[in-house]
Amino acid sequence: MRFNIDLDNIKYIKILCMDKEDKPCTIKAAIKKINEKEIIACAKFDEEFFVETPSDVTLSIVCTDGLYRTKTKLKSVENAEPYIIFALEVPQGLEYQQNREYFRVPVEYDCVYSVRTQDEINRYDAKTIDISANGVSILLPELIISEDESYLEISIEGIDIRSRVQYIRSEKLNKGYKVSFKFTQITNQDKDFISKVCIQKQLEQKRNSIS
Repeated sequence: MRFNIDLDNIKYIKILCMDKEDKPCTIKAAIKKINEKEIIACAKFDEEFFVETPSDVTLSIVCTDGLYRTKTKLKSVENAEPYIIFALEVPQGLEYQQNREYFRVPVEYDCVYSVRTQDEINRYDAKTIDISANGVSILLPELIISEDESYLEISIEGIDIRSRVQYIRSEKLNKGYKVSFKFTQITNQDKDFISKVCIQKQLEQKRNSIS
């Protein structure tokens, strides 16, 4: 579909790019202006952030009606404390990725991350940051990822959920790394359970915001 999203419909964007160590990183930003040629966005200033420009990036656009994703070019990055200003090319098209029923909700559950590194499988105790019926983000002290065998065991309200997962993206935080995964092998029963938990959490958050 063509890029014709109304600015008022956009909640925020995420820019997936490569940092100075050639590792994937994600920046969450707010759109300030869109014209025929450029998207101008800003994020909180981070003196450690550096990315070469121009560079190809993946742009995720979180709207009130769902999530859209596309490829575009990051034209420039300007440090203007307390913000970083991003200038991106307006993409030619968009792909609808996910409706709002599958938006991840912020939750903290105990989990165990199992990943194959070299010739052995290592297990790491971790905490979830957010979750949906499609995937989950966890907090790790260091960036530990694998394209081969990765599994997550999550304890949700007394129920243990186990699934094979696929690495999607990562984001450097003050306390470590936020690493996001997609569930690739999960039972329909467990997926339905997570979906119900997410809906319940969304309702709780909505009630708390009103009260």
